[in-house]
Amino acid sequence: MINSLSMHGPKILLAAAALAAVSVGVEPASAQTAGVGKLFTSRGTCSASVISGKNIIVTAAHCCYDRSNKQWVGGWSFAPAYNNGNTPYGMFPWSSARVLTSWVTNGGRARDVCLISLKNNSAGRPITYYTGWYGRAWNFSPRQNMRSFGYPGNLANGQVLQQCVAPSSQQGSGCGGDKVVKMACNMTGGSSGGPWFRDFGAGNHVNSVVSGWDGERCTGGRGKLFNGPRFTSLNIERLCRDEGC
Repeated sequence: MINSLSMHGPKILLAAAALAAVSVGVEPASAQTAGVGKLFTSRGTCSASVISGKNIIVTAAHCCYDRSNKQWVGGWSFAPAYNNGNTPYGMFPWSSARVLTSWVTNGGRARDVCLISLKNNSAGRPITYYTGWYGRAWNFSPRQNMRSFGYPGNLANGQVLQQCVAPSSQQGSGCGGDKVVKMACNMTGGSSGGPWFRDFGAGNHVNSVVSGWDGERCTGGRGKLFNGPRFTSLNIERLCRDEGC
């Protein structure tokens, strides 16, 4: 299998213009991103996005399972389209969370993926009633024109959704190789778990999530680039199969 795309339901999100050029920068995101939101945990905040019609969000594994303390982070609650303390679609509590066993035992950027199934909100409605959901893409080339989103604490104190647009590439030998992708972006802590889209506005397929920074030799300048796991049949597809995306 060279590459794969998941099918997703009727688009509730407004269509955005397809990427016509590659640029780098950060700016407040627009209303096409209702399915991206802020993830609250017992130990801080991350970012996440809705990737299944079965009310499942994807984020980074380190937002779900703390390998240093060998325990689940817990306390997850998701606020889609969060903006400056406002939660236009409410908050959605978690039902279950799933990471790869190899993340627990070995860690590594290529395994830094977590799926969280959400319960309905207090009105009894699923998150997809409000946001729709994005597709998933895996086994694509590390080189893509990416658009990433997140709530980094270094920009607007993590209160406003930010975005970066830049080409991705694989990390070098000894740094994850083609299993880890990187792109230019100045988002830092809090953006972890935020989605990378390979075709935002055209197919809206999430192809990676923000993972972190592995030093200048591997990733590049801190606060200028970050990395993420390249979605493959060994991480996102396996997790989705087991979680029932």
